[in-house]
Amino acid sequence: MNIEEQNIDTNETPTESTSWLSVLPEELKGAPSLSKFKDVSMLAQSYLEAEKALTGRVAIPKDDASDEEWTKFYSRLGVPEDKKYLDQRKAEDAEHIQAYEEMFHQQGLSKRQGARLLDSMYKMSTELQKKQQEEIESSRSSNVDWLKSNYGDSFDNKMTTMQAALTKFGTKELAGLIEETGYSPAIVDLLVRVGETLKSDTLVTGSQMMSASSPESAKLEIKKLESDPEFMIKLKDKNHSSHDETVKKLAELYKLAYDHK
Repeated sequence: MNIEEQNIDTNETPTESTSWLSVLPEELKGAPSLSKFKDVSMLAQSYLEAEKALTGRVAIPKDDASDEEWTKFYSRLGVPEDKKYLDQRKAEDAEHIQAYEEMFHQQGLSKRQGARLLDSMYKMSTELQKKQQEEIESSRSSNVDWLKSNYGDSFDNKMTTMQAALTKFGTKELAGLIEETGYSPAIVDLLVRVGETLKSDTLVTGSQMMSASSPESAKLEIKKLESDPEFMIKLKDKNHSSHDETVKKLAELYKLAYDHK
């Protein structure tokens, strides 16, 4: 081969039949990561994409990083600076949602993650409440059927006695317990026994109306009943099953308190 032919070979431009890797130094020709590129343009495109990815890369702070560095890191990951994970919320749920949002923010959850988690928790809570309500209603229906079977024809009078005892001696907590347990026969029967034992007091028992023993005690009873929300509901609601008995009781108390002269 003469000198001219040697120059031609040395300046030869790679073609499809000649790999572009042939012009690289020997230590690079055999690199596996380069062999996957068909030509120089593919290599250049890959480099630009890698450079772009590095530009958007978020470096994880070291263990001894400051709180400010961690805050910036979480912000890059999508953690909302205003700690708001839900754009819309009901007024009655605001307090609970804010508590969860504060917790999510401290744990570095992104807005997308926090919103999805809150949505899942809300659905789970709604389903649980629905299931609990269905169980209470089922239990109430079963308990009432048992009470009707046990009390027979005196069921209505027994329930009136129970309500009277609850009105006079019960508390909101006890009334709530009766509802929560679906009219548990044990609790209802206990109140019925209390009412029947104290018939000599001012309880309403069936069609019978017991009166206070003096004008002073009648006035005290009136004051107590008129401050009782449950009693006032029965008094104002004409469709309530105990409305007539409630009106009669209050009328007799007023008569004893103010018409005794």
